[in-house]
Amino acid sequence: MSSLAPAAEASAKIITFLAECEQETGVSEISRGTGINKNMVFRILNTLEHEGWVYRNEQKYSLTLLLFGLASKPISRLSLNTAATPILYDLLNQTGESTYLGILKEDKVLYLQHLDGVKNVRIAGRVGGEYDLYCSAPGKVLLAYAENDFIEEYTSRTFDQTTNNTITQKPDMLAELENIRRNGYATDKEEFGRGIVCVAAPIFDYTGKVVGAIGCSAHTIDHSDEIIEKLLPDVTGAARILSARLGYSAEL
Repeated sequence: MSSLAPAAEASAKIITFLAECEQETGVSEISRGTGINKNMVFRILNTLEHEGWVYRNEQKYSLTLLLFGLASKPISRLSLNTAATPILYDLLNQTGESTYLGILKEDKVLYLQHLDGVKNVRIAGRVGGEYDLYCSAPGKVLLAYAENDFIEEYTSRTFDQTTNNTITQKPDMLAELENIRRNGYATDKEEFGRGIVCVAAPIFDYTGKVVGAIGCSAHTIDHSDEIIEKLLPDVTGAARILSARLGYSAEL
């Protein structure tokens, strides 16, 4: 037996349908689009109009901005750091590896949170630590989604070859950033330091802007691709959950 309330479920479908409509819409169109009978649609619309959620122009309906105003209140109260905390702990429990939350600070990635892994060999990292963008997974994520002018200026710099795998040439770096935007995640295959691999994914807010990166770091001697393949679903899943909690929709 379903635990859903039919009227509430129908109301949610109607509100979602109206939100996706580009113009005022009639009862018949709403009924066809939601699969809800016209009588139920009409009754729900009357209720929503009475409560100020819906505006009626003759026999056409559209959402008012009341929903936006209500939705913006929890968004304004929910900081990235607060929203990320339980998700970071879930990611740590899933992987056992060091997990982190980073944001862009000038031309560095700044760690707002860093949770040590539970395995015998742990990755050094600290809250408040600042790390280069070009050779770290979270840094490459933040660089990939930065403004074009910033990317152009940053990739034109001279970079240290911290390991044999570090990307230091502008054409290679731009190609790497394009891959990150296309794939939706970044990797660090021993580019920051020997024996360390990382996977990071972007965090989007309700405007579609990247506001941070979440990821994992792990030690490896070899088989780095296997470790990254294992970590990738958990990291990208955590990023999707956190982005959704911040109000992001893939339709933006």
